[in-house]
Amino acid sequence: MAKTLQEIVNNLSGIDDIFFFKLAENKDFCEELLQVVLGNKNIKIQEHKPQAVLRNLKGRSVVLDLKCTEEDGTLFGVEIQKRNDDDHQKRVRYNMANIDTSESEKGIKFDGLKDIYMIYISRFDMFKSKKTIYHIDRVVRETQEIADNGTHEIYVNTKINDGTEIAEYMQMLKQKTVPDNSKFPKSCKAIKDIKTGKGDGIMCDLVQEYAEEYAKECVNREKIKMLVELFNDGIITSEAVMDKLGITEEKFLDYVEEYSSREI
Repeated sequence: MAKTLQEIVNNLSGIDDIFFFKLAENKDFCEELLQVVLGNKNIKIQEHKPQAVLRNLKGRSVVLDLKCTEEDGTLFGVEIQKRNDDDHQKRVRYNMANIDTSESEKGIKFDGLKDIYMIYISRFDMFKSKKTIYHIDRVVRETQEIADNGTHEIYVNTKINDGTEIAEYMQMLKQKTVPDNSKFPKSCKAIKDIKTGKGDGIMCDLVQEYAEEYAKECVNREKIKMLVELFNDGIITSEAVMDKLGITEEKFLDYVEEYSSREI
């Protein structure tokens, strides 16, 4: 039986692409998200844009899940990443470079560049140190002093709950039910408004996109599972699996661990 729009919405969480897109239309939600992740309740955003396109005429363009500008000009980029199949740090590097390029006028002096905070939210613990949040700082190797050039890389994940307020927020964001947490009233209200609403034309279009993406993902997951089973049974080699999937040995080992320990 086909699911209704409301049933699909009920099954989505704040870290699903289409649901986050709707949340990111809400300025209060965006502001609270930044305040929690950056630990600064004084952040006030002036502009916010979901699915912000940063066009690069000579190279690959970038689409950020959310781009915000604070009242003092500070820039924030937010990206939601659910697949662990990329060089994420280089992806962040490229995104930040495009933010600089798109926001800088010709002839600007470098001291006029605005600070950039790139927040990368993933469903996996990228650094595998069992922390919810990781801050990447530029450090002078010889003195261990911070060398601040105005760029800030912040990696957050929903997998690890380390008992911090940020972890509590991320756990709330990934739940499918309507949240009720007095610490995060703006985010809770934004999620509730979508979950309990009737849905509009935009949500219908987004749900269709979600259904198509989900169908592709299911096919890929079944293919990975089948290849891992063939490897475990000694029918094909690890090299053959890596070649068919176009992945590295490290990623192959991750798949073996994941798909050998559970059913899809």
